[in-house]
Amino acid sequence: MSISLIFSHFVGAFSFQERGLYAFMQPIRNIRRIKPVRLKLRTKLALTYLCFAIPLYAISQDKMSDCKDCKSLNEVQVFGFSPERFMSGLKVQKVDSINLTRFQYQNLGDFLQFQTPIAFKSYGAGQATSISFRGTSANHTAILWNGLNINSPTLGQSDFSTIPLLGFDKMSIQYGSAASCIGSDAVGGSILLSSSPNLTKESFNTVLGGQIGGVPFGNFGYNANAGIRSMKIYKHLIFGTKTLFYGGIFNNKFEGLHTSRTDKKGHEYPIEPSETNQKGLVQDLYFKSKNHIENLFYINLWLSSNTLTIQPQIIDFREITQTQAYRFLTGFQIQNTSLKAGFIRDILDYGKGEFLDPSKSKTDRFILRGEHDFIWDKTKLQILKQSSIRIGSEFVHYATKVDGYGSNLIHENRGDLYALIRYNFSSKINSSINLRQALSSRYKAPFTPSLGLDFKLITKQNTQILLTGSIAKSYRLPTLNERYWKVLGNIDIKPEQGLNKEIGVEWKQLYGSFYKSSIGISAFHNLIKDWTYWNPDRNYRVENLQEVLSKGLEITSSIKFNNFELQKTAGIILSYALTNASQQKVYDSYAIDIIGKQLIYVPRHAVSGNAYYGHKQWNLGLQGIFNSERYITFDHSGQPFPSYFIFNTTFNYKTKVFQQEINLVLQANNLTNTVYPNIKKNAMPGRTFQLALIFNFNK
Repeated sequence: MSISLIFSHFVGAFSFQERGLYAFMQPIRNIRRIKPVRLKLRTKLALTYLCFAIPLYAISQDKMSDCKDCKSLNEVQVFGFSPERFMSGLKVQKVDSINLTRFQYQNLGDFLQFQTPIAFKSYGAGQATSISFRGTSANHTAILWNGLNINSPTLGQSDFSTIPLLGFDKMSIQYGSAASCIGSDAVGGSILLSSSPNLTKESFNTVLGGQIGGVPFGNFGYNANAGIRSMKIYKHLIFGTKTLFYGGIFNNKFEGLHTSRTDKKGHEYPIEPSETNQKGLVQDLYFKSKNHIENLFYINLWLSSNTLTIQPQIIDFREITQTQAYRFLTGFQIQNTSLKAGFIRDILDYGKGEFLDPSKSKTDRFILRGEHDFIWDKTKLQILKQSSIRIGSEFVHYATKVDGYGSNLIHENRGDLYALIRYNFSSKINSSINLRQALSSRYKAPFTPSLGLDFKLITKQNTQILLTGSIAKSYRLPTLNERYWKVLGNIDIKPEQGLNKEIGVEWKQLYGSFYKSSIGISAFHNLIKDWTYWNPDRNYRVENLQEVLSKGLEITSSIKFNNFELQKTAGIILSYALTNASQQKVYDSYAIDIIGKQLIYVPRHAVSGNAYYGHKQWNLGLQGIFNSERYITFDHSGQPFPSYFIFNTTFNYKTKVFQQEINLVLQANNLTNTVYPNIKKNAMPGRTFQLALIFNFNK
């Protein structure tokens, strides 16, 4: 198998790039790298920043006075300057801490596919898992860790099987384009992961956990999490910390020597045995001072290592992919001003057999970011009282050395300037106007504005109806592979551009003291131009050839019951997505047969559901997902993957030993033992079981 197949296998992309990934990773020698023209990025950054900063600074000098009506603006200020409050008109799903705790031993991919109608593609237990937001590819989803985009600069996406759910305190799922608010890659949606310190109460907490699973219990995972929520160390100085060690060994094997599985209709799907070894460390440190001025200093560290071995028992067919990530972030926040500095190193090595001379890839990112929020909570001017503005800039320097690029170390600079504006017309109408200009030392990036509105149609004590709408431009900057891969890369490749429109309605209802329900409906229309494509007519050279339209409907509903006195809780959560994603224009003879046809691996209908019931120490949960048939060829000539339904169940029991909490978790996956493929050459595991034991020590 070529290097190109391994990279494609590792990332599992959802796009027209599926064929191109096979080609763009092939090592091609003896090609002279084109030397690009460097632009004066620093000058552009400085001039544009002044254009934003000077008028805003002048406004901020307004004389302030007391204003009791502005408390709501102060309440929304949180550590890390969360971008959600500038996302008026967008669909944002916040995952509550209770749900995160229930599934804390899972990875992000396993968790999200049962909590959302988002499509995922996985190669099996512990193997690469990629995402498809609203019919877009994995390259069109931004994954933010404490505000930094952690997508691989070479591949342009993230492997969700390597992201532990226990490593983060808060998570939000944002649907649709938010590039003006977040930056590159947020074309189809974004996942926001953050560490959020609670420094209000002194406490010490330790969590030890382990889980085994698979058939017959061939998988093993572990985690150890210790933290100090708050500790006063000197006068007004408060200290907090959290440390997480995690890891596991995952086997994608089946009974006996079988190399395939057959579904109920007689379709046979191959099996590719594999073994994955994961390990990682997440470390958060916080120092908060509250004297005359409140400020916060923090350090976030995330180290991870993942080794995937295909055909581990047969040396002649063995393929090994090793990935490592070193992520470091430090920052200082003084009231409404935030300064950050970060460093991310991504390493990918691939080899065969004994792994003696692997192909190597290493990319370093050096990141600087500054933000300031203007909030006028003590002014007499009504127009300022009702608004808040965040201005910021980010600078990223890339240094990469990849065997497929040649022997030279390649440098590239990228930057962003943005202004995020929130304005409350009244207590019922909120708006966001966001402006972002991406900059690059090698090419011209598009300007991306957006406008969003929230209208509270009904705001009664027990009934709330919210109408939302937004229109936004989006962009995706080229990956380093797309620009620099020898022969097949294109130094002149352009950034992708999109226009996203969506409307929605959300109805929330309270029934007495214990019951509440909600239902939300969203319709979207996302047109993406200059979609990059590894063109088979040009020997898989990458080009800006496609125009893709993704449109559809999403429905999310829930009904929940909570009685804290009786310690009873119950709920049902259902999500449905209708997605039509297809190419819109003919660019050559090869594309005539695929115009208007559903993109490969994108289900037209997707349903996910959760039901749970808890009483005192125990909790029972049921999970299910349904995906309609998925095409595996662009022109729909091949046999599509059949639709499938997966059903899981979980049982949690909590008890105390010496006043310390112990949590036992039993999970059965794929109860119906359904045979189904998720990608072209891998049948997914059948019925499996998982046992987890979690010790929670508090002081």
